[in-house]
Amino acid sequence: VVAARPDGAPAGVRGLSLFLLPRYRADGSLNYHIRRLKDKIATRSVPTGEVEFHDSEAWLLGRQEHGIYLILEVLNMSRVSNAFGSTAVVQRALGMAFAFARQRMVFGKPLIEQPLMRRQFERRLHELNLSFALAWESARLFEQTWREPAPRYSDRFHLFRLIVHLAKYYTAEAAVQAAKWSMEVHGGIGTLAEFGVERLLREAMIADIWEGPPHRQILDGVEVMERKNGFGLLAEYLAPYADREALDAMKRRVAALLALPQEDKEAESEAVFVDLARLTAEALLTKHAHPQKLPAR
Repeated sequence: VVAARPDGAPAGVRGLSLFLLPRYRADGSLNYHIRRLKDKIATRSVPTGEVEFHDSEAWLLGRQEHGIYLILEVLNMSRVSNAFGSTAVVQRALGMAFAFARQRMVFGKPLIEQPLMRRQFERRLHELNLSFALAWESARLFEQTWREPAPRYSDRFHLFRLIVHLAKYYTAEAAVQAAKWSMEVHGGIGTLAEFGVERLLREAMIADIWEGPPHRQILDGVEVMERKNGFGLLAEYLAPYADREALDAMKRRVAALLALPQEDKEAESEAVFVDLARLTAEALLTKHAHPQKLPAR
């Protein structure tokens, strides 16, 4: 799938359309030229490269003037996938750390039985549960809204948009921190490629950046709160599950943020968005009410 500007289309993102571009032309020749493959920190089994298109054959997807909407819908779909991938990294990092800590003896007993380490495991497991709650809710809402025609989106779609921004942001950040912590649990061997733990951190760093890095999720989340009543929809959705005082406090913070001049609003948005992601995750975990727990000592 390729975004391109048709002849005569206006400048800017609204002039873009979405095309399906096959690998081969009708005559069997390659439909694009690979300029070079790139060496990157992770996802090395998935080639990333620079390509050039010269008289390439492609089919228009949807209506030409709806390209920007379709592009954003593709991004929203991939952010759902990214949230699950990041959650899987959190789970894998926790699992590898747990397997190591059960057999590593420190001061006469397994590392997992040391009080501080046990508490860290409990906190990380809670982060896993929060990440899964966000990822799962974004998938459920996506399933309900993905067929909605552009640009006549419902309130449910705008609710999905905000939750998927929160989910992509929160789960990716959780993956980076969980992978880093898993390396710490393993100690020196956690830095060695032969043990595989360091790969988790490399993969998590890409999940944090792909499909829009953290600042993009924050700014797009603020946009849907400001222009589409996203927070009002979210607050109503979370009301049966969220702590009432925390939700009321967040309502005041969001209102104050959206009342700021544009530059100040963007500059001050991170702290509000981070806390909103956490509040949303906690409420959704209450909604699903099936958290995982560490095995007994």
